[in-house]
Amino acid sequence: MKKTFYLAVLFSLSTALNAQLDFGLRAGVGLAKAGISDFESAQQAIQDMEDAERELSFHAGLYFKIDAPAFFIQPEVIFSQINQSINADQVGTGDLRSLELDLSRVDIPLLIGTDFGPLRLMAGPVYSANISDLSGNVSTDLESGTFGYQIGAGLQFSKLIIDVRYEGAFSPWASNLIVDQTNYQVDLRTSQLLVCLGFELF
Repeated sequence: MKKTFYLAVLFSLSTALNAQLDFGLRAGVGLAKAGISDFESAQQAIQDMEDAERELSFHAGLYFKIDAPAFFIQPEVIFSQINQSINADQVGTGDLRSLELDLSRVDIPLLIGTDFGPLRLMAGPVYSANISDLSGNVSTDLESGTFGYQIGAGLQFSKLIIDVRYEGAFSPWASNLIVDQTNYQVDLRTSQLLVCLGFELF
């Protein structure tokens, strides 16, 4: 997966030599959701974990847009603050306990798309580097980085870009969560619905 990502970066750089290069800033909000699967535990204080409702996330950064005759390539470097929660089903009570999962990371999407007048369509891989420990009432050993994807559509009016995207995960954040000093085996991944506003500087 890493080799494919680096080859795509090299391809985008070589394309830039024969194309128009734009640079701008990007920011926006999202609705993030932590997905829990493959739950296992030898301890039974918590008998199951399940997804909670989507929660607000924030992101900001910069983008480069490489315009070729038939398509464009748009690498981005984005700082993301993701605040999520999951529900833990506690044994013997029937109560759902909310577990907070807060994380800061740097996302590097590499999007390939095409324009139809002001309409934009794009898709591509995303590498996410975790730059903070998980905070909230849960702890775990996070992966240093994960791979995912984005797909979306948008509009461009002169220097202003408005995109709506879906982000999914190819690999998990973590394979275990520690709650009240008890380790639970999980597959923890994130999906997001993103609204992105970009402005071309030059």
